[in-house]
Amino acid sequence: MGWPPQVGDELPRAAECWCEQTKLLGWVLGEEGHGEEWQRVMRVGVEDAEKVWKAVSAAVAEARVTGVRDLGRFGVNCEVDAPLAIGERSARIRTIWHYAAPGAAPRLVSAFPKP
Repeated sequence: MGWPPQVGDELPRAAECWCEQTKLLGWVLGEEGHGEEWQRVMRVGVEDAEKVWKAVSAAVAEARVTGVRDLGRFGVNCEVDAPLAIGERSARIRTIWHYAAPGAAPRLVSAFPKP
């Protein structure tokens, strides 16, 4: 697999993906971010952060890159859409992953259920 990732590629180093807790709580599941969407679609919130992270990281492990944005010297963002299930609920989600440099592990930028 070359660099940068291409649409259709597996997410490079997906098994090593990571997320800053403040991003997960404050943006992905937070009121100022996508919290309302997660609550409406998946019935989860900040209190379910660990469950959401496990589901998101597992979902992208087998998904393919659906979009790539070259950020020049700031790295690359990859978009990955994947099916996600939490408990009895399921939906497709969109995730954005940042690579600071070739060979870096992907860091979660955003994740939200798709309408």
